[in-house]
Order: sequence, then structure tokens, then C-alpha cells
Amino acid sequence: MNVHQRTQWRKDPDGARYRMRRSFPAEPAHATVLLAAPGTVSILDGQGRDDRLLDELTERLVAGGAQVLTCDMPGHDPNSPSTADDQGVRAARLSQLLDAHAHLLVQPLLLLGFSLGGQALLRLLRRGEPRQADRVVLVGTVVEEDVFINSLVSSIDLVYGSLDLVGYMADSDDQNLPPAVFAPDMYGHWSASRLVGRRSFEVRVHLLEGLGHTLHPCGPGPSSDPLPALTSLMSTAQ
Repeated sequence: MNVHQRTQWRKDPDGARYRMRRSFPAEPAHATVLLAAPGTVSILDGQGRDDRLLDELTERLVAGGAQVLTCDMPGHDPNSPSTADDQGVRAARLSQLLDAHAHLLVQPLLLLGFSLGGQALLRLLRRGEPRQADRVVLVGTVVEEDVFINSLVSSIDLVYGSLDLVGYMADSDDQNLPPAVFAPDMYGHWSASRLVGRRSFEVRVHLLEGLGHTLHPCGPGPSSDPLPALTSLMSTAQ
């Protein structure tokens, strides 16, 4: 299908320029999706496999009648941990993205974040932005400490590829100890238990077989197609 798009430029407080994009159907939209990309995706017109997944997902969401809001993000070295400054810029840009399209927002409002994008969404929700979201879906987002959600949300879905293993170095002076490695069937439920709020909400954990961190096949054997699963989770019919 043809996806209609409108792009506008904005500036960070330090003067860095970035783009915001609204993708929408020909007919009036019946939902708004705020899409926060992972650290591997920094620009709206990238060519990597994560870019292609987000493009295909956007097309599906628009085909289902939603408008999708997204923006450029700061580049991130995959071999280095994310910094607080990087996370702050991501959250600030998402906040500006919502503010810039406030006059065009169509309810329900759905939030979808991948990896670092999911962490940025949690940062917003922790400070009460947006005031209310109808559904939150976080992909590959590990929650390592309690997060108090100040926004009103009805549900949070945590989605992980079944082969997305997380390793931690042993907290010991013995440098010969191997790292502890956990699978999402374990750390997913730990993450769910760390999400709390001033009003109760449902937290669900979903595992997609044969997929890695950003939901691409990464091992032998069959693998799930992430697009139908994500589209279903973002459906307003739930």
C-alpha cells in the first residue's frame, strides 16, 4: 500500500538537527503509534535489517489504519554501553515528537519501543509522559531496577526473541569465574516484576521462537515471523 508521510526538522538544545516523521493512511487514522527505534537505527532512511523491519512494521500498522510517529535518534556504538546522556536525548526527542503532533494525535495512543527505544519510553513513562497511553509494547527491553510508571497505562507487553541471551559478569574478585548467562524466559519475568505504577496495570511477557535481540532469526531451526505478532499486539481490537 502507499504510505503517506510528512517530515519536519527540529533541533536539540545543543543545536543538533534531526527529523520527525509522521506516516499515515489515506483515510482518517483511528490510532496513533509512537515508534521508538533501537540503538542500531539512528536515521529514518537507513538501510540495515533493523531499518527494514521497522519500515515493514510501519507499513502494516498504517495498513491497519494507524498513524505512526518516529524520529531520528543519536548514533550508538553497539560495542559500548548506552550512556545517561544518550538515553536523555532519546527521551527528549520522543517527548518533542509527541508535542509537535499534539494537534494530530488520534486516540488510542500506543507506544512501541525496541531495545534502547524501549528504555527511552520507560524514561518518559517514569516522569508521566504521555499522561495516558492505552498500550505499551517493549521489545528486547531488560528492566534491571524498579521503574515506577507515573503515566496511566492499561498494559505493558514485554517481547523477547527466545535466543536473546543476556550475560552478567560475576560480582567477585575471582576473575576466572565465567559470566552468568540468562535466557528471556527467566529475565523476562524479572523485568515484568520491576514495573510498578500508581495504578495497577497488566504486564505480559511474550517469547518469539528462534529470534534474537531485535527479532531477527539468529540460530538453527525454525523461527517466528515477528511482524504478525507485533501487529497483533498493537491492534486496537484488544
